[in-house]
Amino acid sequence: MSAGRILSERPVYLVAAVTAAAVFVLLCVFFVLPLVAAFSPLFSGRLSVTEVLALIFSSKVRNAALYTVRQAAVSTVIAFAVGIPAAFFISCREFPLRKIISSLSPIPLCLPPLLMALGFVLFFGMQGSANRILTSVFNLSEPPLTFLYSFTGLVLAHGFYNFPLIMRSVADVWSQLPQQEADAARLLGAGRLRVFCTVTFVQLLPAALSASMLVFLYCFFSFIIVLLFGTIGGSTLEVQIYQAARTSIDFESAAALSFAETVLAFCFIAAYGILSLKTERSRGVSFSGAGIKRRRLCGAGEYAGACVLFIIIFIFFIAPLASIVCNAFVSRQGYLQDASAFAGMIPRLSFDSFKTVLGRQGFYAAAKNTLITGICSSLLATTGGAVYAFAVQRRFTALPVRCVPMLPMAVSSVIMGFGFTILVRRGTPAILICAQAALYWPFALRQISPAVARIPQNVIDASRLLSCSHLDTVFRIYVPMTARSLISAFCFCFALSCGDASLPLILAIPRFDTLALYTYRLAGAYRLAQACVCGLLLGICTAIIFAVGDHINTFNTGKDCEND
Repeated sequence: MSAGRILSERPVYLVAAVTAAAVFVLLCVFFVLPLVAAFSPLFSGRLSVTEVLALIFSSKVRNAALYTVRQAAVSTVIAFAVGIPAAFFISCREFPLRKIISSLSPIPLCLPPLLMALGFVLFFGMQGSANRILTSVFNLSEPPLTFLYSFTGLVLAHGFYNFPLIMRSVADVWSQLPQQEADAARLLGAGRLRVFCTVTFVQLLPAALSASMLVFLYCFFSFIIVLLFGTIGGSTLEVQIYQAARTSIDFESAAALSFAETVLAFCFIAAYGILSLKTERSRGVSFSGAGIKRRRLCGAGEYAGACVLFIIIFIFFIAPLASIVCNAFVSRQGYLQDASAFAGMIPRLSFDSFKTVLGRQGFYAAAKNTLITGICSSLLATTGGAVYAFAVQRRFTALPVRCVPMLPMAVSSVIMGFGFTILVRRGTPAILICAQAALYWPFALRQISPAVARIPQNVIDASRLLSCSHLDTVFRIYVPMTARSLISAFCFCFALSCGDASLPLILAIPRFDTLALYTYRLAGAYRLAQACVCGLLLGICTAIIFAVGDHINTFNTGKDCEND
C-alpha cells in the first residue's frame, strides 16, 4: 500500500479512535455519577457521622442483607446440585435426552429472568397448570401447591433458572479432562466414587466454584423475580432500595441500602475474579489430554439417575417455560370444562391474545423503543469493551487490568436507576441507553478479550514495524481479526438490553415502555395471556439474537483453534 494512501487514511483512524475513546469516557462518567449520587444522601451534611453509621448498620439494612445473601446462597446450592449431575451426563454419557438437556444451557443468558418468573406463576401459581392438574386428578378442593410466593418459591425459581450456567461451564471443562490421573488412581485400586472425589472433582472444582459464584451474583442482584413473587417474611436489598426510593421517598434509607449492597457486591466480585483467574490457569495447565469419550449409560443407577434428573428439570425448568407458550394461545374462555377426568386441564386454543396485543399501539411503541434502545446501548457497550480490550491488549491476567471491568458488575441497575433519579428526577431514553451501556460493556469485553489474546504475537510485531502509528495496527490488525467477536458482543449486549425491565421501571420515563417493561405491566395487571404473548415474542427475539452471536463466536473460536 502506498504511503500517500496510508497518510490519507490517518485522519479517519484518528477520528474513529477519538470517538471510541470519548465513548469509553462517557461510559465511565455515566457509571461514576449515578453511583456517587446514590450515596450522596448519606454525605449531604444533614446526617451526622453517628447517624450515617446507625443507618448503614440498622436492623432494616442488616435483615435485608442477610435475606439477600441467604436466598442467593440457597439458590446457588440448588443450581449446583442440579448442574453438576447434568454436566456429568451431557459430557460423559450418551443417551437420547442428552441433546435436549444440553440445548438448555444458553437459556439463562438469552431469556430475561422476567420470563422464568412468569412461567413459574403460570405453572406453580394457585391457578397454575400444576395445581389445576393435581386438583382434577386427585379431586381436591384446594390447590395443593402453595410454595410459590415464599422463600421456597424464590430459591427454586432462581436455582433452576441459573443451573444451566453451572452445567455448561462444568461440562465444557469435564469433556476436556485428561484421563491419566484417573487411570492411575484406578490402577492403584481406587473405586469410581473415590476417583471422582479425589481426582475428577478436584480438577473440576475451580470451574464449578467460578460458575457458582457467577450464579450467586445473579441471584444476589435479582430484582424482577423477587418483585413479582413478593415473598413474605423478607425482602432483598434490590427490592428494598426500589421501595425506599419510589414508594417511601426515603432517600437516606435507599442510600444506606445501596451502600451496603455495593460493599457486599464488591467482596463477592473480588472472589469471583480470583476464582475465574484460577479457572483460566487450571485450563492452561491441565487440559492437554485427549479428553473424555462419551459412553452409553451403564447400570440401573445411571439410568435411574438420568431419568430422575430429567424429570426434575422438566418440572422446574422446561414446564414453566412451556407454560408461557401454551398460555399465549389460550382462548378468553379459558379451559375446556367437560365431564371427563381432564376437565379444566385442556386449554381452548385461540389467537385472541395475539390479536389483542398486536392490535394495540402500545405494543408497537414498546417494540420500537426496545429496538432503538438495544441497538444504541449495544453499540456503545461494544465500543467501550473494544477500546479497553485493544488498550490493555494481552495484559488481561494483571490484577489492576481485571479489576476495572469488575466495577460495573458490582453495581446493580436498581442503584444506577436510583442515582439517576437523584440527579435528574425523571429519566429519558438517552439516560437509559447510556446507563445500560455503562453496565454492559464488561460483558462485551468478555466476548472480545479472548479474540484479542488469540492474535499471534508475530503478526502484531510485524504490523508495528510496518505501520506508521499504533492506530494503523489497531484498525488494520485488531479490528479485522476480532470482527466476529465484536459482532458477538453486540448481539449479547442487545439481548441483555431487550430483556432488561429493571432500569426502565426505575427510571420511570414518561410514555416510554420497552417490551420487557410492557410484559411486566401486563403481568402485574393479571393479563397473563397477553403477558405471555409479549413474553413469547420477546423471548424469541432475544434467543435469535443471542444464538446468532453465540454461533459467530463459536465459529470464530473453532477457526482459530484449527489455525493453531
